[in-house]
Amino acid sequence: MGRFRPRFRGLAMGAALGVIVLGVVWLIRPVGGSEERSALRAIQEGRLDEADGILSAWLTAAPRSVPAHLLNGRLAAAKGRLALAADELKQAQGLGAGMDDLKFLRALIAAKMGRPAEALSDLTRAFAEATRPDRQLDEALARASLETYDLKRAAVVLDRWSADFPSDPTPHLWLAEIHAREADGASLVLDDYREALRRDPNLGRARLGLAESLRAAHRNAEAASAYDTYLRMHPDDFQAHLGAGRNLAERGDDAAAERHLLRAVELNGRDAGARAELAGLLGRRGDWPVALQQLDRAIALDPFEVGIRHQRGLALARLGRPEEARAEQLVVNRLRDEHRQLAEFRKRLVASPHDRESQMGISRWMFAHGHDDEGARWAERILAERPTDPDASRLLADYHDRRGEAGLANRYRLHAGQTRSHSREDQGSGAQPAQN
Repeated sequence: MGRFRPRFRGLAMGAALGVIVLGVVWLIRPVGGSEERSALRAIQEGRLDEADGILSAWLTAAPRSVPAHLLNGRLAAAKGRLALAADELKQAQGLGAGMDDLKFLRALIAAKMGRPAEALSDLTRAFAEATRPDRQLDEALARASLETYDLKRAAVVLDRWSADFPSDPTPHLWLAEIHAREADGASLVLDDYREALRRDPNLGRARLGLAESLRAAHRNAEAASAYDTYLRMHPDDFQAHLGAGRNLAERGDDAAAERHLLRAVELNGRDAGARAELAGLLGRRGDWPVALQQLDRAIALDPFEVGIRHQRGLALARLGRPEEARAEQLVVNRLRDEHRQLAEFRKRLVASPHDRESQMGISRWMFAHGHDDEGARWAERILAERPTDPDASRLLADYHDRRGEAGLANRYRLHAGQTRSHSREDQGSGAQPAQN
């Protein structure tokens, strides 16, 4: 302000008034200086602590700055502090932020909260219009695309992310998820995990993923080495002990496999898969009564897993209980049909990520097979894309009733009653759970 000089003495009073007005504007929005550029760039490049320092000082000096609140909202979303991000969104809106800026911040928050349908449109537009690399935008859009089965868009975003930030292992980690869903993607998955580990040798998720992928490819010796390396870093990881046990059992080293599987059961006694693997070892050495006990406990935890029900049928046959074995096989046949139906829904979503029938089919399947939280997430996704969908509302009303959340249940039930069903056929679709 001190650098302001009136060009003519006769304008001194007007100039003084101009200084006052400029001072007011500066207090409201000190933009155009280095704070906004530096904070934005730090967030875009993932230097969050640096951005935090810049924004803290800026907001202390100018608490009513719109861009400062918008950027602080971006920072909070990047750090997973979603309540603060939402508060910054409100403050920016109250201070007169532009609609496009508000939509973008709202989309970043929605993506982080697992509400991809609310985020996709605005994130896609921002991605297309971006003029410089933005790690936060890439991550948000890739996450939302993966969660909605839009694998083609996710791959495009991840390719740009990896090109813009070549030292970041995360896009390679996420590309492994895409390639794992492709029929001929096994070798690409291994490459993805190795690329992630080349950038961060201590990235546990990539190392465990590599071990699991090697096991799936029946490269058991390499898988054993990968599991050992990971378990040295994470000795109490349930999933790693389970995978190592499965891998050793496949190699024929039952004694070592049993040690890992017993540890897996000790770490997570509520996992049906670990008990089923242990039952397989017990059956191989002829201890069928104890194997059946483990299988019964596994089925109590997950009654819809085809492999476990099949194992139980074999155990019953070995124990001389043929009628029970035949009844179990009927259950297995029904479950196989139901799992094929789920696979078909997922396949159709890959081809058409917003197909309502497939989304509804998956939601109903999850509810029918004991995966209520997953079913609720799919129903919420449907409502985010189609806010007047009554069938999704009814599913959520029943879900919240079971959880004792009467207020939410009534809200969804009222919504369902105020709208018309899309079709009678749709109300009756979805797999029915198999029973004993």
